[in-house]
Amino acid sequence: MQNFIEARISNYSESRNFPNIVGTSKLSPFIKFGHLHVETIWNECIKKRSKTAGTSKFLAEIGWREFNHSLINHFPHMLKNNYSKKFDKFPWEKNPKLFKAWKKGLTGYPIVDAGMRELYSTGWMHNRVRMIVGSFLVKHLLINWKEGEKYFKNCLLDYSPASNVAGWQWVAGSGADAAPYFRIFNPILQGEKFDKEGGYVKKWVPELKNLSKKFIHKPWEFKNEKFKLGRDYPFPIVKHEEARAKALNAFKKI
Repeated sequence: MQNFIEARISNYSESRNFPNIVGTSKLSPFIKFGHLHVETIWNECIKKRSKTAGTSKFLAEIGWREFNHSLINHFPHMLKNNYSKKFDKFPWEKNPKLFKAWKKGLTGYPIVDAGMRELYSTGWMHNRVRMIVGSFLVKHLLINWKEGEKYFKNCLLDYSPASNVAGWQWVAGSGADAAPYFRIFNPILQGEKFDKEGGYVKKWVPELKNLSKKFIHKPWEFKNEKFKLGRDYPFPIVKHEEARAKALNAFKKI
């Protein structure tokens, strides 16, 4: 905690978005297991507070964590069901094959696959990538957020019912402070923006390690006899534009 406050917090508002650098606090597992209380973190940040955007942003994130706990306290039904009742009519799809590909990090979208493999290997996933893989499951594959929440529960070292459920319902659009339904993360653009050089992808998806940054987030455009899609790395399990249109159509139904 002290190391984070002294060395990294001032750049937090920017660096927290890039999964290939240590830009986040990595304190969540210690909070979860009771080694550290959020009040201690808050007080230490205030004590050393310099007027940086990073400190303000980090304290805001601690605030969101508390907000999530307030939510499940006042609306306990959201631990098992949609906070927003209209989502009870959402036309989710059951597709064990696509769900399995998502869990194993074999979707054909490198940033999604890197995140899912990091989760399975380490029990942790970068926050930006959690949003990307979550959006992909509920909006590209139209699989119920509860399935993703359950899988994260089994894998995360920092699993917190409040944060996990609220995060998944935010991504799905069914939560109290939800992402707008038309916000569908483009996994290619997200990768190019937040893992520009492809270092994060190459770490967790080593079969792509020889691709240049031009192709790292869209390997289907790479033409080389030494690399073959479908053999060395899977074809995308859905096409982004088609999946996006299908998701928007599904949202119209509620």
